[in-house]
Amino acid sequence: MKLRRPYIDRLIPFLFGLVMLGGAASIAYKAVTEEIGWIGLLFCGAVVLFGLAIAGPMLRHAVMPFRVDVDARGWSVRTPKLNRDLRWDEIAAVVLADAPATARRRITAAPRLLLVPAAGVNLGVPLTEETRLGGQAAVELFQLDEVDYGDDLLLRDLAALAGDRFHNLCRQLTRPADAIPLRRFPDEPDHARLTRWLDRRKALLFAGWYLLVLVPTLLIIGLGVQRNELLGVIMLVTGLVAVGATTFGIWQIFGDCRNLADGSAMIKGTNLVTGVDVPTHPTSLHAGTVDILPPGTLQGYGKAWLLTQRGHKGRPGAILLLSDPRTGRLRSRDDLCALEAVLRASPHERDRAAGRHLQELAMWAPEASPIAAPPGVVPASAYATALWQALKGMGRAVVLLGVVATVGIGGGWAGGDTSLVGPVLFITAVCMFGVWILYALYRTLGLLNVLLTIAARAIRG
Repeated sequence: MKLRRPYIDRLIPFLFGLVMLGGAASIAYKAVTEEIGWIGLLFCGAVVLFGLAIAGPMLRHAVMPFRVDVDARGWSVRTPKLNRDLRWDEIAAVVLADAPATARRRITAAPRLLLVPAAGVNLGVPLTEETRLGGQAAVELFQLDEVDYGDDLLLRDLAALAGDRFHNLCRQLTRPADAIPLRRFPDEPDHARLTRWLDRRKALLFAGWYLLVLVPTLLIIGLGVQRNELLGVIMLVTGLVAVGATTFGIWQIFGDCRNLADGSAMIKGTNLVTGVDVPTHPTSLHAGTVDILPPGTLQGYGKAWLLTQRGHKGRPGAILLLSDPRTGRLRSRDDLCALEAVLRASPHERDRAAGRHLQELAMWAPEASPIAAPPGVVPASAYATALWQALKGMGRAVVLLGVVATVGIGGGWAGGDTSLVGPVLFITAVCMFGVWILYALYRTLGLLNVLLTIAARAIRG
């Protein structure tokens, strides 16, 4: 097992650190060669120190070795926290643990890998972490999101290599003993086809929104300003509300379907637990709120049968895809029967009726297809798919820049006839441009990550 840091995690800090270091050197050179006074020298010195304080750790993070090799003989660890070789008899336990709880933590941090040395073994570094294994002290090697290795594959390989020494104490990656996992649906290659289908529909809807909502709204605002400034202000407020409402509606129509298709699910007791990466959102199947809706009942789900729950004001909300939105092909019979068994035992007639409906659907459902590859094995086609998704994201960034430019042009057109509407539109365009820069940076980093991953795979053969 060879654990490495993703290339993008090294490249970006390295480039940014070089830019900061170059800027600090440029300012220092200017301060030495030009007469800028004491105040200027103090200011330049503060800027140089700030640049060095930022660039130094980033460059160190980029160039420091990060290599963890594990085999039947032991561990070879080369990280900033630990740098030595260990035999298996020098290790008491290998622990996969949750991130430490913090009162201010709002985003769940990645799990950590801890190493507990055997009695009498000195690792040469402070043992700052305490495990739930009798309070044994340990050293943290890394967080799982710091290495380019799948979570399932890491669990499998560590369990095989460490044996009884391995302890998975991470709630995020531990499936409850009584949980019944549901298969990913739709699975490849139907999942890729569904994604392309959703993208095409979203592109057509976006084009309609741009041509029939955004551009006409800006034209109406401009014409209203030419007639009367107050009328222009009224049109501005109405137009912004209309554009915002339609944008939110488009996002919701296809965003929820995409989340259900990308998510995972399992049955835990009487709850259906779902989530995009890790199942974390429980829905009670014994609360009398579950329904089975046929295709076409909810907008944006195509031909999908849906398991829904009554939400705000009694409106149904989809919680699980029972069939493919693109083709209508049902989930596997095993999944439908597992759901039906839980619903059938509910004390509420509504849930039992949903269970009977699922029983009817299960009669037409296919058997579960075998898994083509073991967990953690990445097929070559996955890299092509990842590259296509990254390029598609860059294309979206270019298209969204056109939206920002359209709003800016609208502000410039209306700016000559009023003292309020034009500046408001222009400020809106500037704010949108700021958000766009962050989005474009995110998409650019994603593309670089995919390209570096493909290049590394090609070099390794």
